[in-house]
This record gives sequence, C-alpha cells and structure tokens, in this order.
Amino acid sequence: MNRLLPIIVVALVAADVFTLSAVEKLRSQPAPPDMTVRVTQLEKDLSQAQQDIGELKQEMALIQRRGQSAD
Repeated sequence: MNRLLPIIVVALVAADVFTLSAVEKLRSQPAPPDMTVRVTQLEKDLSQAQQDIGELKQEMALIQRRGQSAD
C-alpha cells in the first residue's frame, strides 16, 4: 500500500489540475449573446407569415369558386 500511495496522490493531483484548468477555461469564455429580442422578432414574423398564409388560402378558395361558377 505504501508504494501505491504516491501514485494515487499523483493521479489525484493530475485530475485536480485537469479539472481546474477546464473550469477556468469555461469561466474565461464570453457569455452567450442575449437572443430574447431576436426570438421575439422571429415569433412576430412567424405569426405574420401564418396570417398571410391564411389570407392567401381564403383568396385561393374565392378564386377557385369563381372559376367553377364560370364553367
């Protein structure tokens, strides 16, 4: 057991150094940008697009009905 103790201590120190360097690397990265404004705008755009699609479907239905009545 006395022979294994230095090896265990070296392994633990190496793991500690690795963990601390990984944590420091994560800490030094810049924070991700706030995407709230962009997401809000995309949600508005999606809502508008869905509304436009609904209006186009209604127009297409009217056009098809007029075309059938002319036949």
